[in-house]
Amino acid sequence: MIDGAWDWRDDDAAAVLRRAESVVLAQEFLRCNPVYTASRRQLMRALSPTGAFREAALAGFAWPWGLSFPVRSRP
Repeated sequence: MIDGAWDWRDDDAAAVLRRAESVVLAQEFLRCNPVYTASRRQLMRALSPTGAFREAALAGFAWPWGLSFPVRSRP
């Protein structure tokens, strides 16, 4: 994660961004996005532990953000 207040225009900060993987940047964008964090909080409160509703809720949450969640095999 990228912590603290920093200026991306600073040479050192820009070097960090150039070395960062796209997954890290995407994760940081979502973590800092208030709409995403509010949606995620709402999802986690409403999410059932198992079943079809859980799969549908995860898919419905993931789609607008371009996310995918790994499917876990059932025992």
